[in-house]
Amino acid sequence: MKQLLVLSGKGGTGKTTITSALIYINQISDFADCDVDAPNLHIISKQKVEPLKNDYYGFDKAVIDYDKCIKCGLCELNCRFGAIHNIEINPFECEGCSLCEAICPQQAIKMIEHSSGELILYKSKNSTFSTAKLNMGSGASGKLVSAVKKQLKDNIENIEENQLSIIDGSPGIGCPVIASISGVDNILVVTEPSISGIHENADQTHCPLPRNGRILRCFAARPL
Repeated sequence: MKQLLVLSGKGGTGKTTITSALIYINQISDFADCDVDAPNLHIISKQKVEPLKNDYYGFDKAVIDYDKCIKCGLCELNCRFGAIHNIEINPFECEGCSLCEAICPQQAIKMIEHSSGELILYKSKNSTFSTAKLNMGSGASGKLVSAVKKQLKDNIENIEENQLSIIDGSPGIGCPVIASISGVDNILVVTEPSISGIHENADQTHCPLPRNGRILRCFAARPL
């Protein structure tokens, strides 16, 4: 299966609009939205089936058992992320490193699974659409993108070598973009027709691709 990834240097360039147009014009039956921070391809593609939703657990987070805790303060003193205040763990600041669990003299801290987002699958007789939504404050965007791509591949029946799937990626050059690039054959970079627009996606034109892969540019002009 061949994969075309659509990226942009910034939000609002028309990336998702271009992606949906390519899906419609070429009658693509299998596609994904890897912009997990703000997925919206499902709105434009007008899905008619009810989605299958599952929690995605990207990494564990620390939880204190106060029945065992003696409030020695070692966890708060040694937390490199400043996630512990007054012997309370802020789940938005905890990075799941498990140091506090290792140094607790009372074994009062345990690492438990934490939902990083929601995997969403629209599956019909003739189409497979994989997407996800990252939970607020979660740092597992790259892992969630990889799970979206795996979910798409796992649910396509009778994959052919020249079959094309299209992936709507994330803007920028962060973790979700890097995860989106993995394994694709070609990249289409959508940019505004301006000097700043070209500059913003300059880093994306140097992305590593498999042999014979190409990076294409699309200048999306918007009416004033």
